[in-house]
Amino acid sequence: MLRMFLIVLFLTSTVSAADREWKDAAGKAIAKGEFVAIMDGKVCIQTPEGLGKQIPLESLSAADQQFAKEVGGDDLGTIEGTLDTVMIGMTLQDTKKKQETPAAKKGPNPDLDIGDDVIAEASDARGDIQVRVKDESDQYAQYRRVVMFDFESLWDADQESRYGQIMGNMFWMKINRENRTKFEFVIPESMIDVRNTCTMMNIRPNPDTPLDEMKEVVTKTFNADIGIWGKIERVDRDVLEIYDFWMKVVDFSFDPPKIIYQVDRTRTDAIAEVTGIYVRRAMEKLYDKQARAAEETAIIEENWAKNPNLVVGGDFEKVQNGIPVGWETHCAQHREPIGRLVRRIVDPDNQKNHILHTEFDAGIGDGFGLMYYSKPFPIEETATYRLQIRFKRMGVNPILFVKCYDTIDTTFRPTAGAFREGFNDRAGQQTREVYRSQQMLYHYPDNQWHTHTEDFTPRHTRFSPKLGRIMLYGYHGAGVILYDDIVVKKIKEPDADELRAKVVRHSLDTKVTLKEMEENERRGAETRTRIQTELREGGATEDKTKTK
Repeated sequence: MLRMFLIVLFLTSTVSAADREWKDAAGKAIAKGEFVAIMDGKVCIQTPEGLGKQIPLESLSAADQQFAKEVGGDDLGTIEGTLDTVMIGMTLQDTKKKQETPAAKKGPNPDLDIGDDVIAEASDARGDIQVRVKDESDQYAQYRRVVMFDFESLWDADQESRYGQIMGNMFWMKINRENRTKFEFVIPESMIDVRNTCTMMNIRPNPDTPLDEMKEVVTKTFNADIGIWGKIERVDRDVLEIYDFWMKVVDFSFDPPKIIYQVDRTRTDAIAEVTGIYVRRAMEKLYDKQARAAEETAIIEENWAKNPNLVVGGDFEKVQNGIPVGWETHCAQHREPIGRLVRRIVDPDNQKNHILHTEFDAGIGDGFGLMYYSKPFPIEETATYRLQIRFKRMGVNPILFVKCYDTIDTTFRPTAGAFREGFNDRAGQQTREVYRSQQMLYHYPDNQWHTHTEDFTPRHTRFSPKLGRIMLYGYHGAGVILYDDIVVKKIKEPDADELRAKVVRHSLDTKVTLKEMEENERRGAETRTRIQTELREGGATEDKTKTK
């Protein structure tokens, strides 16, 4: 059944304690974050904020020490509770017997041999586990599979740091982290699974291992498409920074195998070069990021050229009753009618063109400033938009805001003005700002026309931006700002993977989700009710005792 174990190994990919709370020997929490490696007797973690932190291994609790050694060391035990646990106990004799079974059939993925007799036997012995494995094999057949090995590191057999294993762990964690935002590769459930199999099968890849031999290991033993392996050796045992380094990332689904990235023996001046240069380049090649970036850029530029401008009247060529079409009827903090502070005029440099003229004195410029809004236009969360504006500043500072809104439940009662300006507010619901992109335009030279372009992506941790509008703002002293050709176009579709993985919480400032808050409130309410009931029942018992 080893064949089935290896299938399960690739069909289950879990997050390894991304927000683990690390405690000292007294049980006090001292850090929180994802395990990265054990290096020089210290546990390296990445905090939820993305920062690195090192904790001496001996200062941790026994449970945390054991966890760190299992994940980052050479412990060959299995992880309880995973699907692999069911399969790991199978003997090599069972493996050979099932591999020789002629009734095995091939499903949509020809590499996944799952016979009906295997499924029937598994269903009888362990419920529907093997049926689930087959279902998952069909589900994940479209994805390529990657297996990463511990790098050969001959000198670390008596070293606590275990640099060879750190390299294997590093690639596993990087791909696992990428999979959280966009699932692209199937990987082993943990590096322990890979080490178990390599130990059992006496597999020890190194840069001198022939590609045809590695193909057998990667495609047959691990049922994968791509293999990552290599070697890292310290040049001088007393110098920590200088290493000799080898690495290979090879796709064996091609014939002959396609070398995605390769490092032939290179000597580092600093250990940081391994991750900062070579591992980073390997990940870029593995995900083909340069080619994808070029393709994405081409699509973005095509969308920028063909998609419609979402800002109605961004060229200020049309008016209705003296108001630029697509813009509000009032301006400034005190809601002054259009015509004095803000007005549409003929472009002095081009009599066929019209522009927006805004002018204010120091009382306004040094006070609230002058603001003027466009009418709302539709926005999609996680889609990417490009803003472009042409403007000229004369003595004052301009800022352009793209404000995005969602409708939320409130006790608000809308005014007639709210309907006139384009929002769909109604009693009990109000459109409120949940995202803004702020473009500072005051660093451009005075008395010249400039074109400013910038991309933005509306998103929020709790709400969903659905409407957007432009706010033109000027301040700081007295002067004039001229505006023309304001464009907002969608250049990239919403990120479905990001939306699917969105965990609702109040803001970026907290990691506590709304679901967790609701659960805490529920438990608190239940506890209060229980205490009140116990107090009432206790009081009733006391009254009965006094009566007697």
